[in-house]
Amino acid sequence: MKLPSEDGAKARVLAAALRNWATVDADLAPTVARLEVRQPPTWGYAATVDISDRQYKRVLAFLRDDLIENRPGYSTPERAAAVVEALLRELVAAGQIRVTAADLVEAAPRIGRSRTWIAAHITDLIESGRLRETRRADTFDIA
Repeated sequence: MKLPSEDGAKARVLAAALRNWATVDADLAPTVARLEVRQPPTWGYAATVDISDRQYKRVLAFLRDDLIENRPGYSTPERAAAVVEALLRELVAAGQIRVTAADLVEAAPRIGRSRTWIAAHITDLIESGRLRETRRADTFDIA
């Protein structure tokens, strides 16, 4: 007998809820992303849900807010560095090739460290070659 968590029921419920949300919340904008839901134990296909740019931004904002809300009260330097790296990867995936110090400082709640720590970490990223200075102050190319 399979446990409920292993039979894929939750994945199918999530897929149905996402499909309903995407349909009810639909706008005429073109699809910009596709969410694919898979179910355990073999991670077989459950559903694909196409979402618009507005829906994409709402889902991403929800996930980011949830990360901030559920982060520990104190972030270690290692964890904060991993969050900064993930943020840089997100920007690159979105097609951005530059980041500003203000972008990183704005993400301070997500990073879980002070502005001073972020400024020092930017210096570390420049020294390691992950960021390259540009002619514009506080603007960096993502390597």
